[in-house]
Amino acid sequence: MRRAVLLMILATMANSALAAGWYKVEVLVFARNYPVSDEIWDTGLQPRYASQSVTIGAPEQSDYVSANAVARGAWQPLSEEETSLQFMMERMASTGDYRELYHAGWRQPIGNKSDTTPVYLSGGRSIVTDDGAVPELEGTLQFSESRFVHVSPRLWLNTESNGERFYVDISQGRRLTGSDVYYFDHPMFGMLVRVAQ
Repeated sequence: MRRAVLLMILATMANSALAAGWYKVEVLVFARNYPVSDEIWDTGLQPRYASQSVTIGAPEQSDYVSANAVARGAWQPLSEEETSLQFMMERMASTGDYRELYHAGWRQPIGNKSDTTPVYLSGGRSIVTDDGAVPELEGTLQFSESRFVHVSPRLWLNTESNGERFYVDISQGRRLTGSDVYYFDHPMFGMLVRVAQ
């Protein structure tokens, strides 16, 4: 009898550990109006990011998310009162050095990497290329949780230097602890991310 009870407790604990936790996510991506860098960019890079993703505000269009999570309001935009990074963007924009490419907040379940669908981001200006119009910013953020929440960005900025148009990316993952704001840096653009329960 004790063994059966112990096995039930262990099974319950295992199921709880495997269940995805719900988090409030806020992301702000901005461009530098006057980027200064001595780096030589690889002008042959082309955007590569997860094709199986979910779009904020339209999660029902994705075949890769839980219908139960969508029914609970996952991946729907939060109101301005529920977000906090817009104030930072307003202060940055007032300097004339930065402009907003993307800003959104939402709630979503975050579990292990194989069970958490990447979030698709698109923003900024529409850029006309030989392949047609493309968004200035495009890519995905892959959130996952083991002991801590992690984010793996694959964001691509269509930019220009010396009359040549090319892509640059932010792709360095990071562990997120607490509800701090995390900064992802690049000479051409940057990103702020906050994740909290």
